[in-house]
Formats: sequence, C-alpha cells, structure tokens
Amino acid sequence: MNDCGNMQEINFNKRQLKRIFYRRLAVVVWVSFIVAAVQTMAFFAAFEPELLAQLATFPMDISAMQGYTFGFIFFWVFNLITAVMVGLVMVLPRTKLAKGIRSNQE
Repeated sequence: MNDCGNMQEINFNKRQLKRIFYRRLAVVVWVSFIVAAVQTMAFFAAFEPELLAQLATFPMDISAMQGYTFGFIFFWVFNLITAVMVGLVMVLPRTKLAKGIRSNQE
C-alpha cells in the first residue's frame, strides 16, 4: 500500500513538473513575442526597410511589408533564443543546489 501511495506521488510530481515546464515555455514564447513587437516598432520607426534593402551588400528587391515581416521574425527568433538561454542559466544552479541539499539530508 505504501508503494502505491509513493507511485501516485511520483506520477503527480511528474505531471506537476510538466505543467510547470509548459507554463514557463509559454511565458518565454509570449514575452519574446511582445519584446519583438516593441523592437520592430522602434527599429522601423527609424529605418525604412526598402532603403535598408538598397544598402545591403547584395541587391534585394523587397516591399515594406516583407521587410517588416522579416524584421519581426528576426527579432522574435533572437529574443526567443536569448530567453531560453536565460531560463536555462537560471534553472541550473537551483537544480544543483537541490541535489546538494537532498544528498546532505540522507
């Protein structure tokens, strides 16, 4: 009976950890999306995408809408990678600390 109770606790903890992971992932994606939108507005308020295409080292013929789209996707991917890296860095020390505390208690 004790083993069954422990299995339910373990399964509940795995479920809870999955929820926490997905919630954190959603926060990272959403925050990177919002920051990319703000960066896109600020960047393209100062620079016109059609003029940037003319200044490129290789000639490009893009419309303003295509430039805004490529810029937004670039900012979003860059912010997403940055946010994931920050999240990993913030989680790792806490995990190592928890393992150290657990081994000391035993």
